[in-house]
Amino acid sequence: MFVLDRSATRAIACAGAMLAAIAAAAPASAAVRAPQFGHAIVPGVALPRIQDVAFSEGSYGYTATISGVDFGAQPADVPCTACTPVEVQVVDMVADGGPQPINVVSWTSTSIVVTGIFASPGDSLEIDVYNDAAGNAGAWGGLVSEYKGAPKITSFKTSGSGATLTVTVNGKGFGAAPSVVGQNTNSPFFMFSDINNGSTGTGGARWNAGYCGAYECDGVTMGYVSWSDTQIVMSTFGSEYGANNWFIDPGDAVCVGVWPSTSESNGTTGGTAKCGRLAK
Repeated sequence: MFVLDRSATRAIACAGAMLAAIAAAAPASAAVRAPQFGHAIVPGVALPRIQDVAFSEGSYGYTATISGVDFGAQPADVPCTACTPVEVQVVDMVADGGPQPINVVSWTSTSIVVTGIFASPGDSLEIDVYNDAAGNAGAWGGLVSEYKGAPKITSFKTSGSGATLTVTVNGKGFGAAPSVVGQNTNSPFFMFSDINNGSTGTGGARWNAGYCGAYECDGVTMGYVSWSDTQIVMSTFGSEYGANNWFIDPGDAVCVGVWPSTSESNGTTGGTAKCGRLAK
């Protein structure tokens, strides 16, 4: 039998109280907003999944070979040069949060080759692949190369849904709790990204929450429930959730980005990311 000691019981009680306070502090419109399902997954079509991304550095940026399953047939707008196709997007999380121009060299159902990715060692990238037939995207997040001092995310899980989604991130190197814990706000230490399925033919529409750094400050805030060197708990979206098509759907590809609380980079170099998918 697993028995909690008194200190653990007190910790759980404190976390519960903190979660309730954050939820109460969120705007009423966010707290009561029901999950929306405007990005329905196409029944019977396998969802795209990125299994690995291999980088190589050249004279004109990085080349990424994206391996996985169910990327779908080659879209009509690729191959392309200096383009930002909706079907494959590369986002440098230290930059402005938007997809950068890339060269899409080849595309099969299991492999995509992209060149001309501009990033610095230590930058954390997010790569999204959208399958129009499935009405859904797959996502990958991580460092373009190893960087000393970057935190390591071993796993993350979600619970709840819609405006009250809770995200628990496990790993190491997150640092001590920053001053924003206990608030529904944003900071340069954490980013939640949702890659909406998008309506058919439009590709994924990425939006972020809980983050404010050198090049981006999200309109959607998020509750900082607890933070330790090995675990972060975030819960409940605040202001602007639901605006501009910014909402959570079952089956969405999602990513989390973490910068150590000791970082002085203002949300640029030194963070890392990990991606997954919400339950359908």
